[in-house]
Amino acid sequence: MRPPRIFVSAGEPSGDLLAAELLHELRVLWPDAEIFGICGPRMRANGAEALFGIEELSVMGFVEVIKHLPFLKHLEFSLLEQIERRQPDIAILVDYPGFHLRLADALRLRGVYVFQYVAPQLWAWGEKRTKTLRAVTNEVLGIMPFEAAFFRERQVNFRYVGTPQVDRARLAVADRDRFALNAATTIGFFPGSRASEIRRLLPRMIQIREALRQANPNLRFALSMAPSLKPELFASLLGEPLGEPVIETGDLAVYRQGDTTLVRGQSIHLMKTCDAALVTSGTATLECALTGTPMAVAYVMQPLSFQLAKRFVKLPHISLVNLVADTGLVREFIQDFSPSDAADELSRLAQPGEYRDAKQQRLLELCARLQGDLARNAAAAIHESWLRLHEKKSAVHRA
Repeated sequence: MRPPRIFVSAGEPSGDLLAAELLHELRVLWPDAEIFGICGPRMRANGAEALFGIEELSVMGFVEVIKHLPFLKHLEFSLLEQIERRQPDIAILVDYPGFHLRLADALRLRGVYVFQYVAPQLWAWGEKRTKTLRAVTNEVLGIMPFEAAFFRERQVNFRYVGTPQVDRARLAVADRDRFALNAATTIGFFPGSRASEIRRLLPRMIQIREALRQANPNLRFALSMAPSLKPELFASLLGEPLGEPVIETGDLAVYRQGDTTLVRGQSIHLMKTCDAALVTSGTATLECALTGTPMAVAYVMQPLSFQLAKRFVKLPHISLVNLVADTGLVREFIQDFSPSDAADELSRLAQPGEYRDAKQQRLLELCARLQGDLARNAAAAIHESWLRLHEKKSAVHRA
């Protein structure tokens, strides 16, 4: 039996990382498989041939996606021409549902067996679209345990295969020397990995830092800078040039601005090292929670996107931490919040005492709800489905 031809598509850096880890495991099962698709640098490094780059897809938000629809439609048309020529057996569509659900429909019409890897968050904003998801995919491989009941109740072929943040958090090491941090209590700021997020949230984080400084001049701060973004973006928002790094290695650069250390790369280790953290809503919140660092969540959207989200998103929480915990485990600061309120919460989380201890204990309990080994489990599920599909085809042929 020949290995399958596999089309893989990721739409942004987080999907590139998930896909790359999956491709590594698939190569163990199918060393000679032909793998191609919409790729980022990590996918290319794991042997995938890039038909297009993820840089051409990386947009977010209601308004932003609408603005880019003509371009996305043109890319989709060009991509389908390539797919008809290459004739993949399997498609693995990683997250990015706005684009991938349309693509999945076209792929299934062409006889491709479609996996959606990372379930779209229909439980948050699009319950009615579960019918579409069921129609255009063969299987959904999900990364959050609370999704299973929602999708199975709606007859979606769903399987929980693990949570990526579990594996990454296991590797996290608290190491102040790595980041040139002194022994002072350090509060970390993690504003996200997209330029639009940084521009909206980092100014608010700077206000929170000022409130913390006034309350306790002995505090120190760490700011995580996504490697995918230029350091000049952060420098412009901070209003001060970065200068030369005090530490620089292959995947890490550390800069110093007075009481603030700016760290480019190795965010998971920085999360583990900080005494408390403020993290933008998204997968990073779960990552930070699993390191055991007490945290709060912040999120600021484009105003029109926020108004639309308020109308369509019907959830008691915005952070994955609270959704998995099914309770308000961490405080959430959304849109027009008070910087002083967020500063007070971070101060309580960073100082030794009952409040901090209780939060850390509940974060430990959260870990027990989540399964690791995501990439290996997902690869095994895809391999198993391919063997089952091949056996069905062989039985039909023999008949």
